[in-house]
Amino acid sequence: MRVREFSGDFFEIGKQEGEIYKKNGMRIDIKIIPSLYKKQLKIYKEYYPEFLEEIEGIASVIKCKKEKLIFNFICGEILFYKKFLEHSGCTAFGVENRKGVFIGRNLDWFPATEKFFEVYKVNFKGKRYSFTGITDMGITTNKPDQREFFYYPDDAINEKGLFISLLAAYNKKWNYGIESIFMTKYIAERCSSVEEAIETFKKTPVFLPMFFFIADKNGKMVVIEHNSKKFKVIYPKDGVLIHTNHYLDKELKREDIILKVNPSHSSFVRYYKTLMEINKRKEIFNFSDVSKILTDKNLQICQNSKLRKTIWSLAIDAKRRKYKLYWDIFEKKKEMYIKFYS
Repeated sequence: MRVREFSGDFFEIGKQEGEIYKKNGMRIDIKIIPSLYKKQLKIYKEYYPEFLEEIEGIASVIKCKKEKLIFNFICGEILFYKKFLEHSGCTAFGVENRKGVFIGRNLDWFPATEKFFEVYKVNFKGKRYSFTGITDMGITTNKPDQREFFYYPDDAINEKGLFISLLAAYNKKWNYGIESIFMTKYIAERCSSVEEAIETFKKTPVFLPMFFFIADKNGKMVVIEHNSKKFKVIYPKDGVLIHTNHYLDKELKREDIILKVNPSHSSFVRYYKTLMEINKRKEIFNFSDVSKILTDKNLQICQNSKLRKTIWSLAIDAKRRKYKLYWDIFEKKKEMYIKFYS
């Protein structure tokens, strides 16, 4: 698999992305909602002006109205979220024992995504941390059009060894803030530890409810459960941390609509199947066990249906900073070690 690289400051990186979007024939056909645009733009100017610089770089290359491009990036998530909520999946877990801290992540999305997802590196000039991301390219259909692809990391690991992963939450509440699909990028650029990530969430408004699995090279790990207006931190219990797509916090689970939106959702099955498999080997659990759980077709943890399929699996040895990616799980399984930053 080719690993694409972007380098420079935010504007320069935007230009490099823009060249790809231009080649793909990017078309921004979106109607601006003035009130939403105004409030979101104010937030990005305050909290994430660098991203607006990145969009400026994209706009300098592709031919479209800059306001529509900005609106698409900083507001577009809300226009798609409710429509595609029922398709959202994903599983993440971490296990700590005397051998180390081992983390696994499956991204489950539209099956067509498997042909187009990418691994890419961002090498920053300046004060932000460089990172490697894995992106589903923003695909929102089983018949994707490359003109609508764009780069944001569903998973990211930065030069300091911080890992952050995005999982869908079933909650229709929203608030003005940084889009959740860009919070992985935002955290990866700024934080070197779990503690720093938690502090960043305290100070930063988030657009939509999501779950964020975060771990660092010291072996600390948490899940941030967000309902867009507040968040709760889920910590490991007896060295194990698992999250799928339902809320675990007692307060936030009252808002969970997963069973209303999709009564046959696999979130609970995946959660307890993962726990059962971890418990079998908890004391001797190691790096190779991560992929065994994530990619075993008989465990119902990886998914394969017309609406939702496991696109990639990521196995991590957090303290040794070892990362292995798996894809084409249900065909001829492919794998590669990803060299992040040392």
